[in-house]
Amino acid sequence: MKRACLALLLLSAPCVAQDAIPFEARLDLLRNDKLAGEMTFQLESDADRWTMSSETRGVKGLARLLGLHEQSVGHGSWVHAAPRPLHYERTVDVIRTLRWTAEFDWSRNRVHTVYPDGESTLELPPGAVDEAALGLAIRRGLARGETEWRLPLVDEDEIENAHFRTRSVESLQTALGCVTAHVVEKVRREGSRRYTRTWYAAEHGFAPVRMEHGKQGGDRIEARIVSLTLADDPVRPGPDCDS
Repeated sequence: MKRACLALLLLSAPCVAQDAIPFEARLDLLRNDKLAGEMTFQLESDADRWTMSSETRGVKGLARLLGLHEQSVGHGSWVHAAPRPLHYERTVDVIRTLRWTAEFDWSRNRVHTVYPDGESTLELPPGAVDEAALGLAIRRGLARGETEWRLPLVDEDEIENAHFRTRSVESLQTALGCVTAHVVEKVRREGSRRYTRTWYAAEHGFAPVRMEHGKQGGDRIEARIVSLTLADDPVRPGPDCDS
């Protein structure tokens, strides 16, 4: 999609089918440390199917002035405990409405995408994911002890070979208390100034609790967890890191 997508790594939940409990996460969206929006992510899952949805609204500054409203939903199945996407739809309202969809046909190993500039039919390699399934696949890997991922990611008119790896494991202060966070970053070409990093909390099924996206020396977009509910059970804040 040739765009910075904050939701890319946040659309996720505990990933192996037995751990993919329904959840809802609320996060604050900040631009250069100033509140810009609010985000909600929700997973519905059973033994066979999953649905991942998100919504972002601008509440302050330029995001509110432009009426930013973003919604996405992805549907898929579990195949050998791995997420397989079936349908994805994303709509962004900011001055004008932009819409992108992907329909997966695994019987023919093809995906048909429709985006603002046109449409494409692409050959699907094994293990291909969309934006909704990407976070599920990474979190499944974290639960299995993996530290690096190379995933075919469906873009508008191509399949991107997306590369991610664990950068570090650290203690992180959050609204949920102090958590042990696995920091996963997107690996970009050498010399790139752009970065995308997500902090996954081991104590909460590797739920995402923070994300940063930006360019060194430029603007920074960050998401910080406000509240998390797992299987309709609110996560109560634990001790702080300096306790």
